[in-house]
Order: sequence, then C-alpha cells, then structure tokens
Amino acid sequence: MKTLYLHIGLQKTGTSTVQMFFMHPKGPLQAAGIDCLQQAIAPNQAHHNAAWDIGKHKRYRPDLPGFSELVEAARASENDRLFVSSEDFSLISSSQVKRVAESLADFDVRPILCLRNQLTWSESIFAQACKRGYTQSFGNFLKTLRKNGRTDFFNIYDAWASQFGHDKMTVMIYENYSDISDAFAELLDVKVEAQPARKNQSLNERFVKASQTVTEKCLAGKLEFDGQVIPDSMVNDVSKVMLAVGTHHPQFRGSPVFLKRKAAQEYLNRFAEMNRKIGENVSLPDSYFTLPDSRRKPRKSYDLDVDFLVECVFNNEAILKKLAA
Repeated sequence: MKTLYLHIGLQKTGTSTVQMFFMHPKGPLQAAGIDCLQQAIAPNQAHHNAAWDIGKHKRYRPDLPGFSELVEAARASENDRLFVSSEDFSLISSSQVKRVAESLADFDVRPILCLRNQLTWSESIFAQACKRGYTQSFGNFLKTLRKNGRTDFFNIYDAWASQFGHDKMTVMIYENYSDISDAFAELLDVKVEAQPARKNQSLNERFVKASQTVTEKCLAGKLEFDGQVIPDSMVNDVSKVMLAVGTHHPQFRGSPVFLKRKAAQEYLNRFAEMNRKIGENVSLPDSYFTLPDSRRKPRKSYDLDVDFLVECVFNNEAILKKLAA
C-alpha cells in the first residue's frame, strides 16, 4: 500500500516554504523518491485546487486539476511514497474530510497538521490579509476568524484524527522549531543541503497600519501626490508596490504584534480549554497558555510611515506608466 503524506496546513506555519522548496521538481522530495503528483498541482506549487474542489470553495477552478485528478494521479504513481500539500485542506468540514478518507481508502494516509498558538497565528494571518487590501480593525478580524471557525484548532485536528486515526496524525508545533522545514525533513527522511529561502517576508505592525491607511486613501480616491491621483481601480498595483518596498526597509521588518500584554493574555485565555483538549493527544508548549516574557509591546505607528509609502508608490515606474496611459 502506498503511503500518502497529506499536508493540510495551517496557514502561516511555513506552508509556502514547504511547497516552493520541498515540492519543487528538483527539490528534496523528488530526490528522495517521493512523488508530489506534479500533474495535480494547481495553482502555483501546491494542490490548492483539489482542496477547493473537495471543500466547495468559491476559488475552485474547473479548468484546473481538482480532487478527482489528484486521486487518479496518486493511483497512477509508481512511487511508494506520495506527498500532497494545501493549507486549504484545513478549511474543509468534517463531512468533507470523510469524503477525502473514502476517496483515499486505498492509501496509507498520513495527515500532517502544523499548529501555531492562536494569538501569534491570528496576528500573522491578519497581517497577511492586510497585505492583500484588508482595511478593517484587528478586533473585527478576530470576530470574523472565530465566526468562521478558523481558530477552532481542536475541531480541525479532531476532524482528521477521527477519520485517519490519532496514530496516523503528525502534529508539528510551529514554536518548537527555528525553521519548520527541519521538521518536514526529519519526518520524510529527506536530505536538505541548505535552509530554504523564506517565501514570505514578515512585516511588522508599523507596515501593516501604514499600508492600511494608504489602501483606504486609494479606495476613497484620495491617494494623491504632487498633483497626481491614483484611481481605486489600481489598489492591487499599490499593494504590490508597498509589499516590495516594505521588505527592503528595516523599520518594517519583523513579526507583527497588535495587542498589548493584558489584552493578548485575555485572547489566549479564550482558547485555554480547547488547547487542553488538544493537549490530551499533542504536547503543546506553554506559549499556548501563557504569554512568554519575550513578547514585546506593539510598536507605535507614524504618519511618516504613510508619507514614505505614498512617495514610494508615486515614484514607481509601473504605477507612473499606468497613470500616464
């Protein structure tokens, strides 16, 4: 029976590194004889469309290989070990997980779930949303996460463990590794000559707050500089420029922090009982229950950060070319 490692996320736990580095056609997995089912990868370097298909997600594209194509590719593979990855598998319902189990009944499925404590995970996922144009507050974002069940890590874990067995589940704890890729290399018994480059550069709350202000200005038709105004239709172009700028300036680098210490501990406390339930099967570090002493305060935002980003946007050649068209 073929062994199929099914990496289901979570988001913001090094998934892009795994997909872009380990799953590359010339990457460590292929070198070790592990089939990543390249013919079922879509879009980018992961099996996202298969996850969207089984999860009935609005992003599913019928023109790309979906879940049935993934299953067919797995059956056709001549390798004994297979690897499938999409963090969006963590978003599907328990009934949809059951469908995955039924479709993959001929394989020895080994789900891989990466956990990160709900506080730093929520801050990271919020920062990611803001990079893509989200302009509401962190508080509103947290309400949406809870409403959609995104922070209910126990139900995510339990849905997969119930179908495939607790003994088949591998749960990697993000906080236990300086680089999560080390955990994958160890689990899959593959050789990594050098640490993979991180795909996503962390940008702190100064960048997030400043970029949100610039985005709001653009959406309101008030993003102007030296007599020029950028239309709201170019908001995605503006976001791309800001991201490119942010990664090159030290004042914007680093993991984002949005809650002061008391509020941060209160937020963690909401998940204490849930994390204790997870802890019955998975050893969780103290950071899932208590703030570490090393947690810093949120950094102050500055009007100069906004001015700097605006000036960079209006000095960008691609932006200027579109404005002149």
